[in-house]
Amino acid sequence: MLEKFEQVYLAEADNREKPRKRKIGAGRKARLQSIREKLFYILFYLKCYPTFDLAAVLFDFDRSQANRWVHRLQPILEKVLGEKKVLPLRKIESIEE
Repeated sequence: MLEKFEQVYLAEADNREKPRKRKIGAGRKARLQSIREKLFYILFYLKCYPTFDLAAVLFDFDRSQANRWVHRLQPILEKVLGEKKVLPLRKIESIEE
């Protein structure tokens, strides 16, 4: 899953609507630097649904950045999972599920 996530993430980075203002690697370094960290963050967020305040404390960045990471990474994860046809069911009917 990590390999597919990386492929989709890099493809999305190439297809951004806004042109880059800086060269790749310039500017402040992100707290979630590796693809593995980004995948872990979005999976953790979707599993636990912490508030952005709590996610910011746990991952050591600002709550607004926690929001931006979720909105940036969730569509990528959905593409990865959608292609593998393993999206979770939305309707839960029993405690066992």
